[in-house]
Amino acid sequence: MCDNKKSEGTELGLKIVMIIAVVIFLIWVLWNVVVSMIPTVGGSFGAGFPGGSGGRAIRDVEIDVEPQVIYRIDGHRFFTLEKYMDCNLGGFVYYNDTKKKIKVLAGPKGSDQDPQDEISILQPNGPLSFSGKFIYAARDDVIAYLERHENSKYGLVTYSIVYADISTPSKNARFEVSPSIYNTNTVTDDAVYVQVSNRKEQYQKYSIPKKSDDPEWISSSDVKFNNVSQDDHFHCDNTIKPRRVKYISN
Repeated sequence: MCDNKKSEGTELGLKIVMIIAVVIFLIWVLWNVVVSMIPTVGGSFGAGFPGGSGGRAIRDVEIDVEPQVIYRIDGHRFFTLEKYMDCNLGGFVYYNDTKKKIKVLAGPKGSDQDPQDEISILQPNGPLSFSGKFIYAARDDVIAYLERHENSKYGLVTYSIVYADISTPSKNARFEVSPSIYNTNTVTDDAVYVQVSNRKEQYQKYSIPKKSDDPEWISSSDVKFNNVSQDDHFHCDNTIKPRRVKYISN
């Protein structure tokens, strides 16, 4: 009788151990399935980070979406947003001139040659995140656009107007500007003008070719702009969504 009780106790113990083992295995399987389905970077325990951090590798992303005009200078010059997730994140902005057959990336040279990944599609789009006014009053030999710079270590964000002269590259320059909604930034053939809404009587003038990082203060009555752009800020239709987003494992 005693032996029977011992045998029953042993069998019960084995069943409990087996049940615990099966539960642990199922939890492990479910965890790995959930981690593999996470489309963005982040999460606890390194989920979404490269293998070296204990998680999976960051995936490249292909975005099939209709390009849209986000700023128009005139009938043949405009900026387009392409390969974007939405109006705020990811994608590339291009300067277009249909008469001169020019299409130039408005950003770091060649960055559009590499595929976007799960980190870059979560980064704010530069021109569209700029809140100040941007007015184009330069001839079609001048390509000017806004760049966003983020210091990942300190979390600081700055903006610059990049000026490029097709006919005279020696004039090429970069000017740091404030993204304040109270500022109007106007690009002309020979200068960048900045005006604050509560100081309408004056402009800050940054001459081209660039002479200094410090502006010259001039009277508004001395400034005349010809052929200004149709738009004075970047805009985007957020109802346009990607037709397909494909994640590619490295």
